[in-house]
Amino acid sequence: MDINDLRHWLTRVAHDGELKRIQSASWDLEMAAITDIVYHESHPPAPALLFEDIPGCPNYRTLFGMLSSLKRVARALHLPVRTSLTPVDLARAWKDKMQHLKLLPPVFVTSGPVMDNVLDGTKVNLTTFPSPHVHELDGGRYLATDHAVITRDPDSDWVNLGTYRCMLVDRRRLAMHMLENQHGWLIYQKYQARKRPMPVAIAIGMDPGLHFAAGTRVPERTSEYDFTGGIIGQPVKAIEGKHTGLPLPASAEIAIEGECLPGELTDEGPFGEWHGYYANRGLEPAPEPVIRVKAIYHRGNPILTCSSPGLPPNTNSLIFTIGRAASVWTALDKAGIPGVKGVWAPEVLGSLLFTAISIEQQYASHPLDAGQTASEASRGSARYIVIVDEDIDPSNLNQVMWAVATRTDPEKSITVLEDCPSTSADPAIPLSAKKRGKPLRASRVIINACRPYQQKSEWYPVANSSTELERKVRWKWQSVLGELLRLR
Repeated sequence: MDINDLRHWLTRVAHDGELKRIQSASWDLEMAAITDIVYHESHPPAPALLFEDIPGCPNYRTLFGMLSSLKRVARALHLPVRTSLTPVDLARAWKDKMQHLKLLPPVFVTSGPVMDNVLDGTKVNLTTFPSPHVHELDGGRYLATDHAVITRDPDSDWVNLGTYRCMLVDRRRLAMHMLENQHGWLIYQKYQARKRPMPVAIAIGMDPGLHFAAGTRVPERTSEYDFTGGIIGQPVKAIEGKHTGLPLPASAEIAIEGECLPGELTDEGPFGEWHGYYANRGLEPAPEPVIRVKAIYHRGNPILTCSSPGLPPNTNSLIFTIGRAASVWTALDKAGIPGVKGVWAPEVLGSLLFTAISIEQQYASHPLDAGQTASEASRGSARYIVIVDEDIDPSNLNQVMWAVATRTDPEKSITVLEDCPSTSADPAIPLSAKKRGKPLRASRVIINACRPYQQKSEWYPVANSSTELERKVRWKWQSVLGELLRLR
């Protein structure tokens, strides 16, 4: 079986004990509700959930939570998989690999598993898929929530892949939502300005490395295909689409070709988003581009990869967290900020809205320099940036908030950055401002939760067992502690 293949990867996930199969759940709210319960209440890591024998859709499957554990992400990124892997270890490993990644463009082939079933012309029918109705207040069913929308810049050969949600409209149409200044949105604007149809392809159920690349930030003007080739160590196999000329992943579960016509919009949403709110237009639908579908390709018994965004932690939050942590850490390195020990963006706080950075202070303004650099690297979704000392694990929210509560003097420790760029996904911006259509702005906060640099040597000692004592006790009492810790 091709290594650039979701099914091959799932066999490894099953071997790790992180895949659970569920029979006979409905696409209408049930699958997403089961997923939400598991991700809110289970002890980490939450498994990937493969739904089978779906009522009314017996020949299709859905997969939720594909990249929602440290081990699954490590496997997708071809990083070492260790039982002792910590969140900061993974962010550091991905940051280091990303900085030395060798881009490998895709290789084109004439056929692949995605071409097992070809539906075009009158055979096109998007309603046959078990597109989930995710949450009760959503405005429709969503065929594409964990996928890649593929477009090509009309001014170059740059091919972009991005995860822009697509709502089912009818048998042949989808409504696509993109945030302002995302690459797909910028490409779409070029076609609109020229009054030209924009060719669009959608790939679902790809190699998980390609899924990760499509859902995170890659260097400007870099194709996610080339980036994924560097991740997996070999080129992705692609097929040139008959109707669009766009590259389709040869081993995808499902691929769709279509186009967006100039000026054609339709109602999309509402849809619950990654931070836990209906923040685009509240519970009102918004006018969004229409994708007119020309052809569908899929494997036998295809797997529809899905997400259930909403109140975090959710199926999206870990991939956002790792992408944010690595990109901020990279920016700190490039800016020459010394002494960075770790970066994390806690899932439960919305991943993209709160970033914690651990540093070994080397000068008085060190925390503020790190915070400002992190803010500049965060584009339109940062809210709180907290800088802590090296004794604090930035992935441990209890420790981070303890440092905030005990090491800050609010008057001196909090810096407000006004008039920063934001997006329509920001739940702190009033709906009326979004409807006016002007560039959206919001404030950000840098919290210096480090011990004052001038007072570090005389700061109060921490009351805690030493690392050496804990090591000895863990060895002597390993059986008892193992039993107690399993009860958590």
